[in-house]
Amino acid sequence: MFEPQPEPDERDYLNPIKDGETHRIRIIGANENPETFIQAWQVFDAESNPHRAQFEQGKPCPKDLKEIANKEGDLPKVVWIFTIFHVDWGRAMIWNIHQKTIKEPILAYSKNAAWGDPRNYILEIKRTGSGQFDTEYKITALPPIEPPDQKIIDIMNEAAIDVRACLTDSNPFGALTAAGDQEDIQQVVKKVPIESDGGIRKPVSAMDVLGRMRDNAPPGPDQETAPPMRDGEPY
Repeated sequence: MFEPQPEPDERDYLNPIKDGETHRIRIIGANENPETFIQAWQVFDAESNPHRAQFEQGKPCPKDLKEIANKEGDLPKVVWIFTIFHVDWGRAMIWNIHQKTIKEPILAYSKNAAWGDPRNYILEIKRTGSGQFDTEYKITALPPIEPPDQKIIDIMNEAAIDVRACLTDSNPFGALTAAGDQEDIQQVVKKVPIESDGGIRKPVSAMDVLGRMRDNAPPGPDQETAPPMRDGEPY
């Protein structure tokens, strides 16, 4: 029988979720870590290119985004853009949500004392329907309730995602590594040491030093458990 094994989906972004799909994810992003969670105004132009600006409570959508939306007969939407771990694919991903029918169930779970911080359990998301009026999303929280394990944290750290890059249409994957390396290398390169190699003294590259710094660095606080949720914030 010709039955190849299912191949993993190579998407970096969970959306759009298609009709009939079910995904199990863990939310990783948090308000207190802006590289992992942002709220933004979002519109699309005639070529379906996204345009975004940081959302600030009490401030209106920027004029240039409103003009794009008006041309397309649409309205600017406030989206959540945050990091997630896809349980079934074992991948670090980004989820961009504008639908209230997804936001509200997640917020309801976060405010439910029996569940609490949605980073501490799996969320199952299922979509049915494909049209504007027949599409429904079902969000179900799944036990156990516990912080993500070290394997998940390692995968997320390796992805080095900075969702703020989405505001400038840059690549958010690896953005933290790129920014961190440039800053660290500039500090390290000022004092590059010399080491001996079989009697030959040669400089050690800044990248070598940076690697050793990371190897010897103590684990960060986010490598043990997820940070606590602040009162009044989604995550």
